[in-house]
This record gives sequence, structure tokens and C-alpha cells, in this order.
Amino acid sequence: MKNLSTLQKEASLNIIYQADIHWISYVQPIAFIIFGFVGVIGHILKIFILFSIFFAFLFIKGITHFLQNKNTFIYVYHKHLTFSTGILGKTIIDISLDKTEGIKVFQNVLGRILNFGTLTITTGDVTYSYKIKDPIGLRNAIMEQTKKIAITG
Repeated sequence: MKNLSTLQKEASLNIIYQADIHWISYVQPIAFIIFGFVGVIGHILKIFILFSIFFAFLFIKGITHFLQNKNTFIYVYHKHLTFSTGILGKTIIDISLDKTEGIKVFQNVLGRILNFGTLTITTGDVTYSYKIKDPIGLRNAIMEQTKKIAITG
């Protein structure tokens, strides 16, 4: 029986498009880590105890979100889209491209300038949303594969 890493290595040979999490997604976690670190220092020095507990929570939340972003991968294969994420555990979500009902790309002015946006994919009741680099490129790759599936059946 093959393990998850072996399956991922085999699947990596068939990747058509790989989307990356944009650096802007790291700004908030890094800010949380910095403010949280100040709170942790305040707690160690016994200054502002009530605030330091809140800032320590921010520190932990920032580290968690940073690692979550760092370990998120989005791939387009011939017939499906894969979201892989997780810090200690691993969650892999495969979405069949022929089951995709809608794709929404949102880019504000800053997103258009820095080439990032939010891609939302809807499949029935489930919705997936990620801030990624080059969302139009991912959308085009998904649409192209969806057309190929429709033609070949």
C-alpha cells in the first residue's frame, strides 16, 4: 500500500498548473507574530499582564497562520483540482473539474497592481477560497481543463 507522500510524488508528474499563495497572505500572520512577541516579553517582565495574555494569543495565532500558508499547495491536474494543506496533519481536497459549478476571482486595486486575488470555487454546497498569486492564471488553467473534459467526455 502506498503512503501519501508516494502518491503525491507520482501525481506531481501530471501537474498542469501550480498556484502559489501570495506574499500578501503572510503580512497579517507576521504582524500577529510581532505584536504577540511584544506581549510575550511583557508577560515575562510582568508588565500589562492582561494585555500580554491577548498578545500571546496573537503570537500563537500568527505562527499557526504563517505555517498554514507555508504548507498550502494548489494544483491543477487533467481532471481535478487539488488543495493540499496542513501543519502537523495533512488535508488533501480533490475537486473534480467536471463537478465545478462556479469560479469567482476577486482582485481589488492593490491586488491588480501586485498580481494577487481571491479565487473562490463552488461545488454544490462546498466553497473553497484562497488568496493566491496570479488568480487569473489559475482560473484560465481550470477553464481550459474543463473545456478539454467537456470535449473528450
